[in-house]
Amino acid sequence: MNGTQKEIVAIVIFSFTYLLISGRRLKVLPLNRPAAALLGTVLMVVCGVLTPEQAYRAVDYNTLVLLLGMSLLSAYFYLAGFFDWTADRVLKAARTPQRLLFLLILASGTLSALLVNDTVCFLFTPLVVAVVVRGKHACPVVLRTECVFVQC
Repeated sequence: MNGTQKEIVAIVIFSFTYLLISGRRLKVLPLNRPAAALLGTVLMVVCGVLTPEQAYRAVDYNTLVLLLGMSLLSAYFYLAGFFDWTADRVLKAARTPQRLLFLLILASGTLSALLVNDTVCFLFTPLVVAVVVRGKHACPVVLRTECVFVQC
């Protein structure tokens, strides 16, 4: 298989994998994101786009360890009631939805400047959800807007 054919096959496999990931609610082939990504990787190796060695080297184990650690921390913070406790404090400080949005954007922006963005996403998303669930004046627009700012 020459380079152009490999590129075409890679684009087709990538498009198929992306369709599976983004359209998992279509229930055509109900796979979750990791299973769809693994299927795409296997297809790349089986079709000869990547060798097994190239696929193995493409995995960033430092990122996997970081995400695993942040998932564990986030789960333990949730079990300890940290997010509910912090949500109560945030809601006391912010009396209006506008001020709540301002404080959340300010805090997430400051933390994103100091920490890896994945860390901020893992810790801030459950906090924002707790704020919206517990807050009487917090609306879902605040949740959507803050999640967009955290992801940027």
